[in-house]
Amino acid sequence: MQKQRGFTFIEVLTVLAIIAIATIGSLAARDWAVGNSRVSEAKSQIITIQSGILLWRPKNGDFTGISVASMSGIAAVPETWGTGSGLNPWGGDISVEADSADSSRYIVVMSGIDQVGEGARLARDFADYALDTDFSNGNLVLSFQG
Repeated sequence: MQKQRGFTFIEVLTVLAIIAIATIGSLAARDWAVGNSRVSEAKSQIITIQSGILLWRPKNGDFTGISVASMSGIAAVPETWGTGSGLNPWGGDISVEADSADSSRYIVVMSGIDQVGEGARLARDFADYALDTDFSNGNLVLSFQG
């Protein structure tokens, strides 16, 4: 009687199933890590904007005329940020403007956030620091007191 060599069909299928499950698990972990990276980068951008606002702000505390471009023009934020177009980690825009109801406040808007969970997480993370936070329709709106 000859000895059987090789693997049975069931053994091959079992190994392929294990590889598939491991691959799916690693892809889910990768997506989670990429999402965390985008949220961290967005937080960093908002903090950079807040620091830039302190450099840009006039002594009277009136934020009329503030924008990413005006802060970039005096290097209060990185000059490469320009107008804030296509700047956020999701490829959307970042804008800064004075609050129309109270010019001693400013509003930061990140648009184009296509991951609802990540946008909601950012809004929640800034809830304790901002006067008002809102995330809807892919736009994160944060209102701060100057």
